[in-house]
Amino acid sequence: MPLIIVQKGKYESPTIVCDHCGKAITDVRDGNYQFRFIPGGKTADGGKVYFTHKNCCHSFEQMNPGGWGACELDSLFVYLANSLKLDWKKARERVALLDSIG
Repeated sequence: MPLIIVQKGKYESPTIVCDHCGKAITDVRDGNYQFRFIPGGKTADGGKVYFTHKNCCHSFEQMNPGGWGACELDSLFVYLANSLKLDWKKARERVALLDSIG
């Protein structure tokens, strides 16, 4: 499971784990999200998303043959927020409140 919760001091932190090496992706600039394609350009595996470090991407694809799409990790959050109609201001306020508790 590539999205886990890691305890960091008194807080829980969502963490993305590389599906190839099993280590945390700690910098958005170092990560990709990947998905399978089938002939015709349609997504496969029910659209399952995989995460890799940029330096693990090629090895991951070689160990899992097939058609692959890959995008930089930072764009995933924007696409996801847009599809969920995220209110960035309210979300930041909620996180600030949660972080202030405890």
